[in-house]
Amino acid sequence: MRFPNLTFYGWRILLASSVMGSVGIGITISAFPVFFLPTQVSFLIGFAWAQSGVMAPIIGWLNDRIGPRTLVLCGGFTCGVGLILVSFADNFWQVLIFYGVVVAVGRTVAFNPILMATVNQWFVRRKAIAMSLLGASFSIGAAVMIPLFALGSEQIGWRHTILVAGVVLSLLTPPVSYVIRSKPEDMGLLPDGDQPNDVTRSSARDLEGGSQVTSSGDFLLGQALRTRAFWLLLTGLVIRVSVADAILIHSIPLLVWKGVFEQSAAFFVSMVFLIMIPVRLTLGLSGAFLPTNAVLFVGMAIGGLSVGALMLTDGTTAAILFVLALVAIEGVATLNWIAVGDYYWPSLLRHPSWNTHRLPQHRRPTSPRSHRLHLRPNRQLLPSPQNSGPSADRRRGGIWGF
Repeated sequence: MRFPNLTFYGWRILLASSVMGSVGIGITISAFPVFFLPTQVSFLIGFAWAQSGVMAPIIGWLNDRIGPRTLVLCGGFTCGVGLILVSFADNFWQVLIFYGVVVAVGRTVAFNPILMATVNQWFVRRKAIAMSLLGASFSIGAAVMIPLFALGSEQIGWRHTILVAGVVLSLLTPPVSYVIRSKPEDMGLLPDGDQPNDVTRSSARDLEGGSQVTSSGDFLLGQALRTRAFWLLLTGLVIRVSVADAILIHSIPLLVWKGVFEQSAAFFVSMVFLIMIPVRLTLGLSGAFLPTNAVLFVGMAIGGLSVGALMLTDGTTAAILFVLALVAIEGVATLNWIAVGDYYWPSLLRHPSWNTHRLPQHRRPTSPRSHRLHLRPNRQLLPSPQNSGPSADRRRGGIWGF
């Protein structure tokens, strides 16, 4: 068993991303609806997330070209300034502009999916561990920020609470962006902190064992769009996020409608985020031992059945099913990113065509067999027949999970 290299810079990336994500997502997504009525929340959050959906492809394109460091810096400041502007808003329409446009754009640029995508590129063998820790940090942020916002609203008012949140987020942004780097190759490193010779030996063993490898690097956008896996992952992600977010935004009104007292409803909502912390950790770590698609399928199935049963029950039973549904649906969220990484960011141990030419000369593989592994750099090819299509999907365990 190989122990993790704790001096590896990727762990700093994970720590910085976890802090930024827990604070930023906890403030701008999980806790923000505390201040508004259900009808206002529906329109406000829906409008904000619509803006995020429009911006996400553009942000992904920018991330490929300028890297996450600049995006986190600009997005974090934009989000912080937006929250400060919200605290001075005089009417709902100003809140809609400041939160639904300024904060929404800043959140998309700085937090999710940028942080998830960045951490994903720094780990291969330990990807499940890293991604599960990052996903759990988001739940921790929600569990902490919701009661803090509720307490702040009661003690100092909602305006001062949001003002403080905006200042804190703005002050947190520079040190986090200073740590963030796009990928290990930019620093002359390998994912997981591996040494070049270790990767070469592992890859050589794969070749000698007759394993199938491909000379392709990361998928181009057009290549990904032509795969069935991409559309299944996208469809499942849209369904999961739509259902989970709709329930979360209206969680307390939904439970009150089901006969739960308002104070008890707040308790059940807090319970969701507290239970989600160990669940995300456990399910994320399971990705290292179990097929990711199978775990995704089971989690989505449990969540879907719980939502259906929730609609047919009342009282405490409905509240328990509410917790079960959200924990199951949101608990597998991290596995979505692990699945994307498995399909579209090839593993070093399976793809010896990784671009070792980016490393400094003294860190390149020195194995006698390294000439067999150092293929043409930056070569982007469509998946070959033996590595794509239904037969390849079956070899990888299928793609019937979301």
